[in-house]
Parts: sequence; C-alpha cells; structure tokens
Amino acid sequence: MNEEQIFQQINLVRKGTLKELDRVTEEQADTQPEGFKNTIRWNLGHIYVVQNALIAKYGGKSIETPSRYLKLFAPGTAPSDWQGDVPSLTELKQQLEEQPGKLKDALTGQLDDEATGDFLSLQTVGEILNFSLYHEGVHTGTIKSLKGCITD
Repeated sequence: MNEEQIFQQINLVRKGTLKELDRVTEEQADTQPEGFKNTIRWNLGHIYVVQNALIAKYGGKSIETPSRYLKLFAPGTAPSDWQGDVPSLTELKQQLEEQPGKLKDALTGQLDDEATGDFLSLQTVGEILNFSLYHEGVHTGTIKSLKGCITD
C-alpha cells in the first residue's frame, strides 16, 4: 500500500469537504430542511468523529477526539438532541484542517498493520483509513445537498 498516495488522497478529499464551508453561516449550518436527518454542522462533526473512531477501534491508534464531540456527532446522534457546548464552524473547520496531519503522524509506517477487529471485512489499518474517505465523500455529498436547499 502506497502510504504517501493515501495521505495525499486524505488531504484532497478534506480540501473538498472544507470548500463546502465557503459562505455557510452559523445559522445555515444548523438548518435542517425537510427530508434531511441532520444538518451541515452535524455532518462536519460526524466526518471528524467517525474517522478518528474507526482508527481508534479498528486500527488500535488513539487519535484525540474531544469527548463532547462523541456525544454530538457519533452515529445515531441528532442535532435535535444536542445539549451543552456545540462547536462553532470555526472550531470544526480547525479540527478538520488538523486531522489529516494528525492521522499521518499517528499512522505512518502502520497502514499495513492488521486491523484489531472485523470491520466490513477490511483487513488492515490502511484499508480502514481508505474506507473513511468513502464515508467522508458520502457526507460531503449530503452537505452539498443541504447547501442547495438552504442557499437557493
């Protein structure tokens, strides 16, 4: 597995995700149009949390994630249930900008390591990291759809 290509791909996908934040206001980030389960803010936080959680659980590599993020953005959560300190778009953007570098620091030389558990029959840390790009793309597509409904 070519590590450098994977880390470049992570950066490329993340730049695309972050580009979707252009001209999105805090109010728009929390708008939930009919037919959508979540908001732009939730999708952004979810991308961040799931990527870290997959690497922690199946890669055995701890990537620091603020505990409140897990309560807000983990699978099965919803903005309608939020209580407490919800991160601003600026905070989420910073976390998302820093995440690829943290992943590279934590995982360089370890992408061929065997996964610590079964996840979709993926065998290595690199395969799980690669899957997280698909996951991010799905949620970036949802963000684009939300933006289309909110900013038209």
